[in-house]
Amino acid sequence: MLKLFQFLRDWSEVWALLIPLIIILIYKPLGRKVRPLVFYVIIAFLLNFLAVFVIEYYYLAPLWLNEKGNNLYYNLHSFIMVVFFSWYILTIRPNKYVLLLKAFLAIYILFVLINFAFFEPTYLLSSRHFTAGSIVLLLMCLSYFFHSMQDDSQINWIKHPSFIICTGVCLYQAVTFFVFLFIYPLYDDAYNKNLSFAMLMMRVYQVVFVLFCILIAIGLYHYRYKQKKDADLNNIIDKKPGYV
Repeated sequence: MLKLFQFLRDWSEVWALLIPLIIILIYKPLGRKVRPLVFYVIIAFLLNFLAVFVIEYYYLAPLWLNEKGNNLYYNLHSFIMVVFFSWYILTIRPNKYVLLLKAFLAIYILFVLINFAFFEPTYLLSSRHFTAGSIVLLLMCLSYFFHSMQDDSQINWIKHPSFIICTGVCLYQAVTFFVFLFIYPLYDDAYNKNLSFAMLMMRVYQVVFVLFCILIAIGLYHYRYKQKKDADLNNIIDKKPGYV
């Protein structure tokens, strides 16, 4: 039982993504707005699998996969998370600050390119990269929540699938912002004499990531009902006599 718990904990960043991936495979949520979520889940699953596999089974992995560790895969995961969830938030509803939010995203992408081209190697876990990504996604989510509360349309945004997904993103980024901001001091003996606290923070990160994946899966599942409801409404409109 202890070995099983250890296995589940070590591979939590992989099997957690299987939850939304199974929802995608079974219910097949479609549409332009759902596409960024589907892309994220599939690519993140592959990157996290490589990241964990390289550490757990480094003796089986080809040299080109584990030559410099697994931090490259975590850096890539952080990047695609920011890009795809920003894309998703920008497409789910109109926003009068959309140009400003797109500018933040463009600045973030430019920052990542400059940072890894001139200042930090890609094989090191970049706390400044993770911090910048958290700031962008938190701004995106807060903008979504703020404009949802001000929206006068008939859409109930609290019951909309996007509300669940943005809640998951906001929760994940709010917690991991501090974890990755101080990741190196936490594991540095010169700063932190109690490494058990660093290990505890990583356990917190793993739990939050699992919760994040569960909320994505719930949101994707609710998109199934929303698509069915929209299809039924379109059928009613098409059948209504004299409707233009």
